[in-house]
Amino acid sequence: MRRSLRPLMATTLTMVALTCSAPLASPAAAAAGTAAPLRATHLGTLGGTWSIARGINDHGHVVGDSALKSGLSHAFLWKNGKMTDLGTLGGQGSFASDIDDDGRVVGCSELASGEWSPFLWENGRMTDLDAHGAPGFCGADVARGHVVATYAPSPGFTEQRAFLLSGDVRTVIDRRPGVTAAAVNDRGQVVGADNYTASDTGSPLPTYRAYLWYDGTGRELGTLGGPSSPSSINNLGQVVGNSDTTDGRRRGFFWDGSAMTALPLPADASDYAGADAVNDSGQIVGSYSKAGEVYGFAALWAGPTALPRRLPLPTDVRVNSSQAFDISNRGWIVGFIDYYWNTGLGTQAVIWRGE
Repeated sequence: MRRSLRPLMATTLTMVALTCSAPLASPAAAAAGTAAPLRATHLGTLGGTWSIARGINDHGHVVGDSALKSGLSHAFLWKNGKMTDLGTLGGQGSFASDIDDDGRVVGCSELASGEWSPFLWENGRMTDLDAHGAPGFCGADVARGHVVATYAPSPGFTEQRAFLLSGDVRTVIDRRPGVTAAAVNDRGQVVGADNYTASDTGSPLPTYRAYLWYDGTGRELGTLGGPSSPSSINNLGQVVGNSDTTDGRRRGFFWDGSAMTALPLPADASDYAGADAVNDSGQIVGSYSKAGEVYGFAALWAGPTALPRRLPLPTDVRVNSSQAFDISNRGWIVGFIDYYWNTGLGTQAVIWRGE
């Protein structure tokens, strides 16, 4: 994700007034015994037709990626109602995946060579983390200056490698080959998946397993019967992610430090659900689909034993799907809403927050 940075771009905030029939409470509202209805705000774009929000910090600053007017896509930082293009490392495209409370942004960018590499953006400067590799195999996460990254020097799931960068110290995460690093918390605890293998056609085989790694030592987190992969770890060491079951369903999971359990779903849910993030209050966001639905919709679990409630959507325009990717400790949620083709809205980065 370097061409020159575009000027700070003020985007018009489109407030979509949305209210759940059963309002969802932020941690502060819940503590006070009241429910603050969540409302969705479109964050705008960098001039193109779509945008996706992928990470949020406790200050409400959001990162993701957006199409430019040219059709290319760049990483963005949304702060104080304005969206900033973070540029690239010399290639055409980039995306931002996370931001910590100190304002450090991580993501991946194309290089002039056509390879991709994870980056750290800080104080207006994007730095190459020097892990050049194949497109489609790059990822990064950050917390209090701890950065984890995944890359593959050559295409293929079995080629994936991962490392932790804390200050100037770079440590290889030494797990079974085909290893990813999905997330890190303020303590420097890392979660990811290892033992990725592939079929003759390059598709991943169901051999990968979730792990937690800290200070050079790792442990497996288990499965719900099939392959498992984590997506987030909070500062209590609680982990969420996704795992297949023995009967072939995909379920979101919660790991409490000792055991992995499936997140509950309503009776009308389909065979697919996923968990993408957990905050320090134990609130979990992800998505699930109901039987007969083609796509999933963003959802919030108030805790690991609670049934999910879908995040509010517009009632005056047709929506294809929605997804929640991250939740802050304030209970603010980011992701996207994908609108029906004839609305002219496309896919829009959104923040759901209580008013």
